Amino acid sequence: MLILGFGLTLVANSYIVALRGANSATNNIGALRLGREKLEALEVLSLKDGLSASVTQGILKSSAKNYDYKQEIIEMTQPKDLAKSLVQACLSLSWREQNATKNVTFSTYLPRQKQ
Repeated sequence: MLILGFGLTLVANSYIVALRGANSATNNIGALRLGREKLEALEVLSLKDGLSASVTQGILKSSAKNYDYKQEIIEMTQPKDLAKSLVQACLSLSWREQNATKNVTFSTYLPRQKQ
């Protein structure tokens, strides 16, 4: 009976760890999806109206969780030939998971002016 109780305790703990892992994976996938959508919107904006240096912060809402975001459009200085036509777009998403803050950061280069 003692062995059965010990085995069931291990199975229950493994199940809890698996649920936490699944929740963490869901949060990461949600952050990646929202980040990709935000960068795609920035790309459309850069092609339509052009981009200039700016910093934007806010909350992106998904069905499961809210993500804090910080979006930075940074003027490039080097190399000079690319700095004339490109800006760097950085997007950081963060969220609370259990007792820790998790985050993911995206970075890409986008056209400075409408072409």
